[in-house]
Amino acid sequence: MIRRALLTAVLLLTAVCSVQQLRAQEIRDRYVARHEADGTIYHTFPVTLFEREGSGDLTFDITYKTGRDGRATLNFTYRMAEPLPADSVCFRSGTTRIAGRVERLYIEPERRMWVHRYSLSTDVAPFYRFFDPEAEADVTLYSGGRALRYGVKRRAWRSYAPVGFRIFEMIRCNEAQ
Repeated sequence: MIRRALLTAVLLLTAVCSVQQLRAQEIRDRYVARHEADGTIYHTFPVTLFEREGSGDLTFDITYKTGRDGRATLNFTYRMAEPLPADSVCFRSGTTRIAGRVERLYIEPERRMWVHRYSLSTDVAPFYRFFDPEAEADVTLYSGGRALRYGVKRRAWRSYAPVGFRIFEMIRCNEAQ
């Protein structure tokens, strides 16, 4: 009797985990694609995963157009109590790094915080390896010699990384045709 109850509990837990994994990889509501004469534009919707105590969250989105120069645009937004312009950024997941100098889109006040919006143009290749749910991920902003690290909760990364991976897997498959 106890064995049967234990087996039922294990099977139920396995089924729940499988459903959650499948739901985590559902990407239809996580991006948009628009077909144009010279390629397809893919845009991931903004996602907030990274956070820094005392500063708030960091939100990012990615735009990529096939058939062009193999460059992707990584936009990100962060909030601070005071204006703190960034000069470069490093998104890290395991050994994969997406880094470079950033272009400021705007810095503006919003209530008691300052909203900073930046853009990084970079090679698309690292995005195919970046979304590894088993890797540790973080973002480091650089501002005038200061390094500000934004971490991610393991559970949040494990939930979103398969989605990001699947989006870029889809892009790779469609671009190969």
